[in-house]
Amino acid sequence: MRRVNQGWKIAFFALLGFIAVCSIIALILFQRYFPEVDERHFEPTQPTGEEATFLIQTDKSKINALIATRIQEQETDMPYMVELMNDSVQFRSAIRIVGQEIPVTINFIPLVSPNGDLLLEVQTFSVGILQLPVEQILQLLPTWVELAEWIVPYPSERAVEVKITEIQVDESDTMQFRFLTFDLEQDNIELELIFK
Repeated sequence: MRRVNQGWKIAFFALLGFIAVCSIIALILFQRYFPEVDERHFEPTQPTGEEATFLIQTDKSKINALIATRIQEQETDMPYMVELMNDSVQFRSAIRIVGQEIPVTINFIPLVSPNGDLLLEVQTFSVGILQLPVEQILQLLPTWVELAEWIVPYPSERAVEVKITEIQVDESDTMQFRFLTFDLEQDNIELELIFK
């Protein structure tokens, strides 16, 4: 009977030894194929000192559609329109004089400044059929139309600056735009979207 009692003990310890050896092998394999994460795992392999930039190419029709949509979303007392033409940027509005609405048209020549903002130099300014002095009219422009804070008229230079680099795109201010090309005659407008 002792021999029968010892048989199950030998089988039990053999099974226990087999499970222990399998567990040790599984642990070794696990550590070999799934090593612990070190700090280098979360460091970029390339230096990240530069900003990420994306090139955006568009044309006049798409920009005109965007401008028209944004203008329609605004509530203003005086209706106005900004449109990219074949060789200029045109601002159209109207002023009420003696109970009659008189059309106001300003044509700008667009230039890209070195920092990526858009400088609009006044080419012509007319109220009805009259050509008026640009400097005085640009001084009055903010009283006619509520301009965004990133649109700045410079009456003495006969220009309006669109500070696209100062437009806040997101709340954390990590994205920024800048113009590279603004060629209306070739219908080529290029911007960079910059992630800081």
